[in-house]
Amino acid sequence: MKKNTLIMALLALGTTGFLSSCNNDDSDEMPQANITVKARAVTESNSEENNGLISGASITSADFSFGNLSIIGNSNSSGSVQLPLEQAMSYSLNLIQSALPQSETLGSLSLDAGSYTGITLQFQQDDALMETDVLFEKSINIQGNVNGQLLNIYTDTEEMLTAAADGGNLQLEGNQDIYLNFDLNRLFENIDLGLAVDGNSNGIIEIEPNNLDGNRNIYLTMMGNLEKALYISKN
Repeated sequence: MKKNTLIMALLALGTTGFLSSCNNDDSDEMPQANITVKARAVTESNSEENNGLISGASITSADFSFGNLSIIGNSNSSGSVQLPLEQAMSYSLNLIQSALPQSETLGSLSLDAGSYTGITLQFQQDDALMETDVLFEKSINIQGNVNGQLLNIYTDTEEMLTAAADGGNLQLEGNQDIYLNFDLNRLFENIDLGLAVDGNSNGIIEIEPNNLDGNRNIYLTMMGNLEKALYISKN
C-alpha cells in the first residue's frame, strides 16, 4: 500500500513538473506579427499652386532598383529581420506609371511583435536587366516633362539608406501591411526643376551624375534629399 502511494505521489510530482515546464516554454514564446511589406510612390502635395506638378515638372514615370532590405527592431525583443531571405535578390519597380502612383508588394514575413524603427535598403543596379530596360546600369530613373521638354533624372548610386518610421516607431502586431514610401515631393525639396537646362541641346533635359547638361547642383541637392524621401508607415 505504501509502495503504491509512493508511486502515485511520484507520478503526480512528475506531471506537475511537466506541466510547469510546458507553461514556462509557452510563456517564453514571443507573440508574432504577420507583415506584408509594400512599396509605393507618394506624390501628393500640400500646395495648391503645384496643380499636379512636382517642383515645376510633370513626372510621368519613376523606376527604382534596390535590395538588401531589413526591418530594424527597436530592442532586443524585436530584432532586425531581413526581407527577403535571399540576400542577393533585388527589386526593380515602376512606382509611377502614366503619372499615376503605384503600389507593389515586396514580400511577407513573420516576426516578433514589438516596436520597429525603420527599414534599411540598398539602392543597387540590377545586373539581370537588358540594355533596353530604363533601369539598365541605373538604380533610379525618373521621367517627365518640364518647360515643354522631355525630362530624364537618373542615378547609379548604390547607397545603403534607412527609411525611418514616419512620426516615431511602428508597433507591429497581428496581421498588417506596412509601406515603404518614396516621396517625390521630399526628393525634390528645395529644387525648382523648371531651372534645369538642356546643356548639350539633344532635346532631353538630363539630371544625372555625369553632369551632361550642366545640372550638377540640382542633382547634388536631390541626392542629399534621397534618404529623407524614404519612410515607412502603416497607412
